[in-house]
Amino acid sequence: MFCLLRRRLSPPVINLTTCTNLTTQTSSNQSSSFTVSYLVNSCGLSPESALSASKKVQFKSPSKPDLVLHFFRNHGFSNSQIAKLASKRPLLLLAKPHKTLLPKLEFLNQVGFSEYQIADFLSKDPTFLCRSLERKVKPSYDYLKGLLGTNERVAAAIKSSRATWILRLDLQRIIGRKVEILRKHGVPEENIVKFITANMRSLGQKSDKFEELVRNVSERGFDPSSMLFVHAISVFSGMKMDTLEAKLELFRSHGWSEDEIAEAIRKQLFFVSLSEEKLKRGLNFFMNKLKWNSSELAKCTNMLGLSLEKRVIPRWMVVQCLLSKCLIEDVVSIRSVLVLTEAKFLEKFLDKYESKAPEILKLYRGT
Repeated sequence: MFCLLRRRLSPPVINLTTCTNLTTQTSSNQSSSFTVSYLVNSCGLSPESALSASKKVQFKSPSKPDLVLHFFRNHGFSNSQIAKLASKRPLLLLAKPHKTLLPKLEFLNQVGFSEYQIADFLSKDPTFLCRSLERKVKPSYDYLKGLLGTNERVAAAIKSSRATWILRLDLQRIIGRKVEILRKHGVPEENIVKFITANMRSLGQKSDKFEELVRNVSERGFDPSSMLFVHAISVFSGMKMDTLEAKLELFRSHGWSEDEIAEAIRKQLFFVSLSEEKLKRGLNFFMNKLKWNSSELAKCTNMLGLSLEKRVIPRWMVVQCLLSKCLIEDVVSIRSVLVLTEAKFLEKFLDKYESKAPEILKLYRGT
């Protein structure tokens, strides 16, 4: 009986581990709640983005992140740019502004970037701020400067890539092999420098793919010593080879020979960057409607880049109307009409003949 009473009167056993875990969990929940609230109210993130970012960073008070936000605002970052930074790299909110962030902003300023450009670039690529200035950024910059020659060219190369990503990579490993490929194909150093300065993004692909691309350009008859060669590399690098072949097949289906296609590419390289639909509609109009042959169109493929709806068809209809009324001679070249400036076309055709053929204005305006 006494044993039974002792068991009943014994104090309850408390699991200290469970209590500790509950306390920790409560503290963690409070910290997470504060972090989400701060990211929304102070950084401008949406609740969804704030919740996602809070999984990567936690803070219990606003003291550290307030210093970081103050730092960025003092250096020209807009609220939307700060929101991008906080969303992409939330741990930056715990960085030491003058020790970690300031040296990198000063470096970018010293090599030729304005406050506006720095804010723009870093909001797109905040990872740059997480890289070591001495071990990563400066070695990449020095390599690029050794290749290009001047700070101005390096700055131009970074601007052409629209971000600072190139300075946080091992450029000697990434670019060095591509430079050797260009040299092997006979591209002059001056053209290599110009190519790198304007087309850093083209150099981001794997070396074997880049070599295949350069070989493809060479096989299409481009002269390696001309700037058109590296320009072709830039254009072709922006599309898949099967996409390019699909576009070229459109020309073959309209009776173009391989020589005519090659000539057109060399003379008017830009047209291969047009969409398949635009090329198809242009080929149909000029070759089926206007009855141009392939050799004729191959000499002026810039016509394919003109808007059918806004320029080609309205002008062609005006010319046809004036021809039907014998107001102009049949020797008028539609090609010469299409390349006229808007002001010159209005002066030469609409203003001059509107009184004799008032309907041409409606034809031209599409009403």
